[in-house]
Amino acid sequence: MSKLLVKLVLNALFTVPLLLYFSNATLFQALMASGSLSILAFFLGDQWILDEFGNGAATLADGLLAALFLWAVGTAYYWGLSWPELAVIAVVTAAVEFGYHLLLRKWDVRWYS
Repeated sequence: MSKLLVKLVLNALFTVPLLLYFSNATLFQALMASGSLSILAFFLGDQWILDEFGNGAATLADGLLAALFLWAVGTAYYWGLSWPELAVIAVVTAAVEFGYHLLLRKWDVRWYS
């Protein structure tokens, strides 16, 4: 559970301010989108892709997931996110996820042994 909590906090530190800067999202919407994205990425990226394919594939998957998820939510809520803005958020998310995956390596050696 602490791994998910760390992921939620790390992603919120970067995703929420970027969403507030680039879009018309409210603080509540940005927090909910960041939390939902983090939970989805945790179970898809960290519990499956990272375990099966390694850090590079999981980082790429997390970045692509961020772009697609935020595009879908942004379209539904009329946030006005452009593709370059989504790309910035996706690249920052991927960079944060790369570091998070390295942190997971220190916590759980089974993923990299």
